Amino acid sequence: MTGGLLKFLPWDSSHFGIRIARATARQLDGPACQELEAECVDQDIECLYFLADAADQDTVSVLQAAQFDFVDIRLTLAASVGDVPNAGPGAELLMRLGQENDLEALLPVAGGSFTMSRFYVDRRFGVDKAMLMYQTWLEKSLKTDFAAAVVVAEMAGQPVGFVTCHLHEPAGEANLGLVGVAPSVRGAGCARGMVAYAARHLSRRGVEGLNVITQGRNIAAQRLYQRCGFAARSVELWFHKWFKQPA
Repeated sequence: MTGGLLKFLPWDSSHFGIRIARATARQLDGPACQELEAECVDQDIECLYFLADAADQDTVSVLQAAQFDFVDIRLTLAASVGDVPNAGPGAELLMRLGQENDLEALLPVAGGSFTMSRFYVDRRFGVDKAMLMYQTWLEKSLKTDFAAAVVVAEMAGQPVGFVTCHLHEPAGEANLGLVGVAPSVRGAGCARGMVAYAARHLSRRGVEGLNVITQGRNIAAQRLYQRCGFAARSVELWFHKWFKQPA
């Protein structure tokens, strides 16, 4: 379906109702960029994602000259599970593993927690579809093996936060995917408690290293992860190129 310069993304395409691909290269010069754009036209790609190293100014300049839109700073942080402090939340909060019947209560949390992501920033995707994307991520995590575990925070019997946990290669590492907290409990130690619980749970499953990705504009998330023992691992830049504007 695609050439070697890009990877077609079936899920993104189906969800947003347009043909979306991601560039396989991480570096570009002028001729390579022209070849990539020609491949997108040939494959009828409507939106292309490109992830560049933040220090690669040559590639960034090529992308800007080709009218790619800069949409996000992708900050990856890492920690050893043993470095995550065992900080407990407030006495009213209970941490546990999630279940399917938590979904209804947590859907509004998933819908409102990720508004700094590139899918909200690039308004051509549509706010409603961006919101639904994260709600679908949570649903798949609770109902299928898409996530290795979902940690849920509960207050007075009501789920008020969640963290999705995803195992990946190399063995012994895991990603914290989505971290969502209801507005009513922000500032109460909910997120820190969930991250600490997730670290302990994953450690029992043989995980030694944790990664988490957030946005450069999301200072609150960065502070949370730094307090939990995470340190910056890489900084990358997301660009989008639209070949056809969505209806």
